[in-house]
Amino acid sequence: MASCAAQQFTGVSAERFACLLDKAHEAGININGDSGSATQDGIEISWNFDSAAQTLTIQCTSSPFYVPCGVINSRIHGLVDSCL
Repeated sequence: MASCAAQQFTGVSAERFACLLDKAHEAGININGDSGSATQDGIEISWNFDSAAQTLTIQCTSSPFYVPCGVINSRIHGLVDSCL
C-alpha cells in the first residue's frame, strides 16, 4: 500500500514526546530518538520530533492492504491526544 498522509502535531513538548515513547514501548514498538522509523505487524511508521519548534510529524509509510489509512491515522491521532 502507498504511504498515508503525514500528520503534524504542534505544541508537543519534550515531556509529551516522552509520554508517546513510553506508550509505544508499552505496545512493544521500539522507538528511539527524535526521528526514525519502526515496523510492527506490517505497518511501518516514520516520525520526526523537533523539540525546538515543538512539532511532531508522523507518517505511515507502508501497511497491509486491509488496514486503511483512515484507521491508522485515527489511532495515531488518538495516541498523541492521550499524552496531553
